[in-house]
Amino acid sequence: MKKIIIFLIFNAAMIISLQAQSVSNYTCKMDNGITVRMEHCWNHVWVSQAYEALKSGDPPVTLSVRPLGELILNSAFKLYGSGKEIKVQGAKPGTYAMKVTFKLSGKPGTINFDIDNVVVKPQSKTTVSIVLYDYQISIDEVSGNQNGQSSFSSKVERYKGNTEQNATCGVPSFYNVGKHDVPVTPNELKGKSGKIKPGSYDVLLTLGAPGSPQKIWLENFVMKPDISYSITTNLNAGVVEYAGINRDVKAIYMYPAGTADKQKGSAAPDKNLEVVKCEGAGITVPCPPGTYDVLINIANKYEWRKGIVVKTGGRAQVK
Repeated sequence: MKKIIIFLIFNAAMIISLQAQSVSNYTCKMDNGITVRMEHCWNHVWVSQAYEALKSGDPPVTLSVRPLGELILNSAFKLYGSGKEIKVQGAKPGTYAMKVTFKLSGKPGTINFDIDNVVVKPQSKTTVSIVLYDYQISIDEVSGNQNGQSSFSSKVERYKGNTEQNATCGVPSFYNVGKHDVPVTPNELKGKSGKIKPGSYDVLLTLGAPGSPQKIWLENFVMKPDISYSITTNLNAGVVEYAGINRDVKAIYMYPAGTADKQKGSAAPDKNLEVVKCEGAGITVPCPPGTYDVLINIANKYEWRKGIVVKTGGRAQVK
């Protein structure tokens, strides 16, 4: 039997850069009032800052943003010192907090977070660079006769245009707003679609393996009568596959780059560090973008493949 098991190690609540800068107050909210909250998902933010000589007319602080995949349309920021907003052009040497806002591309709304320890040096321009990786949530609404009920459907894409075929990936559950102990039973549920009584709900989309689920909460989701809601979750991931000719390969395991060199003794799996595990020859599996060391199980003997790069929307082949 072929199996795909996803193990998750990223947590959006704690994101630290090489400059000892921390990201806090990360929120994603749509203009229709839905707040997107994730637990144990792959979303991540990388922050760094660099310096160059300040030229006449240059602002002392600039922002450079690189989103991975389909996520945002534009960005803006404000500087704060001692709790007060500081005009960027007049920022004096010192340490500041930066509040960043991104306009979403999937559904009208914003991502916001704060960056601490933004340093402005004398006669220097500070460039704060952000690499932003998150899931894109799109919700399409269509009116039509539903006998007074609300209808819904859920779809998960590995990346734009590449649908995840796992029937259990992204099945929605419904809860009363703020009460996540007992789910609300839909009037009709078949796979990832169905009908439910109109009202306000916290909608849970569950992805990943049963033992290590990713949880995407769409909180304060107002569902109106005779409206169909189509929810699409784009993971903005890449795809990994074993592309070698050895038929004895049973599984591949994805680990953060550098794991192979740190492991002592013979090559062997380490469940505490696994990002993604794929069992079965000829299977592709979604994986967050990054650089990995890959462990291959060949007839229960293990070999490393180092430095495998996974890009959003790309296919990484392991041989």
